This record gives sequence, structure tokens and C-alpha cells, in this order.
Amino acid sequence: MGIIRECGGKMHMSEENWKEAQTDFFESFRNYDEAGSLQRIQVLKYLVLTTMLMKSDINPFESQETKPYRNDPRISAMTDLVDAYQQNDIHRYESILQNNKDVMADPFIAENIDEVTRSLRTTGVLKLIAPYTRFNLSFIAKQLKISVAEVQEIVGFLILDKKLDGKINQDKGTVEIDDRSDADRTHALQEWTSAIGSLCRTILDEGEGFKGDDSQSLGGTVMPNLLITDSRSSRSTGQGAGGFGGKAKGGKKGLGAGTRGTSVFN
Repeated sequence: MGIIRECGGKMHMSEENWKEAQTDFFESFRNYDEAGSLQRIQVLKYLVLTTMLMKSDINPFESQETKPYRNDPRISAMTDLVDAYQQNDIHRYESILQNNKDVMADPFIAENIDEVTRSLRTTGVLKLIAPYTRFNLSFIAKQLKISVAEVQEIVGFLILDKKLDGKINQDKGTVEIDDRSDADRTHALQEWTSAIGSLCRTILDEGEGFKGDDSQSLGGTVMPNLLITDSRSSRSTGQGAGGFGGKAKGGKKGLGAGTRGTSVFN
């Protein structure tokens, strides 16, 4: 049964169906392990390979079946590879491959590891160019320790895949990125301002707490009428509105300290 699931995993790998390949390799490993077959080590390497191809953050050695083999010398190189891959450490990844030539001795691994390497380099390019709107291809190549041609190929792929909005100037060896972040922020700010304005208008138009009685409003017509009435009263009686008047001519003594019956409203 182990060999059947192993062949199934390789078939899914050829179709780039990483999830199904991982399932088949895991079942194949378990069957080989139960039978005591040494092929379990090789299939375990394939399982680690599919984990990287899936771009999974789950460590393949966390399961109960694979955990005992985590520190096995025969699998240590693949263990280090998956750790470097999940940490996006391209330099460590490249170093492990260079120092463990036996990993590439398996034709199946050698055939598929290039896809893993390319994926990690692509992630490295995106990470390096993130702060820039213009950069040299040679700068990226130096940082990743790969050729300028490889960098140009990766950048071209990112542009065609619409993961990068930019143009390559092959004559100058530069890339210019169309940065729309400022325009996006301005548009977002305008939408936010419009929403706040709409909310304020709704509160003022419909909020009960902002509606006042006209008879109690300082800005209504009652208060001015009251002032006019009091003013007229002060002229006729000689006593100012609010008790500010003094002693009126021919009238009674006012409440204030003044000696004339002059209203403060006159």
C-alpha cells in the first residue's frame, strides 16, 4: 500500500496538486513506517518538499507519526530547509542546499526543488523592493546573491502576474514602480470626511436633543418682544426693566441706586 500512495503522490506533484500530493506522501510514509521499510525516510523527504511547495506554515514534523524523525541525521538537511523556508531566510536556504549535495541526488527532489527556490527568491524580491519606487536590478541581485538575469525574470513575472505595478528599463537596468499609495490615502480621507459630514447633518436634523421650544429660544421672537415691552414700560412708569431704574419723576423710589428714572434700554 505504501508504494501505491507514493506513486499517487508523485502523480499529483507532476500536476502541481500539492495538497493531494501531501496527503498521499503522508499515508505512504505511515504505511512504510508500520511495515518497517527504509523507504519511509525517502518518502518523508517528499512530504517535507510538498509542505514547502504548498507554502504552508505548519511544520511537517509536528505530527505524532513524523516527530520521532525530526532529529534523524538522514532527514536533518530537509528539516533545516523547511525551517529556513518558513522563515523566508533565502541565504540560509541556499547555504543548506550547497552544503548538502545529497539532497539533490534524488532526481525527484532535484526536479521539484527549483520551484521552492524560485518561490523563496520571489518573496525575497518583494521584501527588498517594498520601500522603493525605483531600484536597480543589480542591487537586488547583489542582496539575494543571484544573477541580474534571474532578478529580471522574477520581476517580469511579478509584473505580468499583476503583483507588481511597474516597468523594466532594460537599457538602464532599472525598475520604476507606479506608487498609488498617496492617491489611495487621499481618496480614503475624502470618503471619511464625507461620511463624518453626513453623520453630523443627520444628528442635527433628526436628533431630538438639538430641537428647542420657540418660547424658550434665545434666537426666537419672544425675547426681542419682551425687550421692547420692558422698554416701553420703563418710559411710562419711570422704572427700568429688571429693576435698574432710580427714582422716577413724580413716581415712587426705584429699586436701584440711581436718582433718575432712565431705562437701561433707552
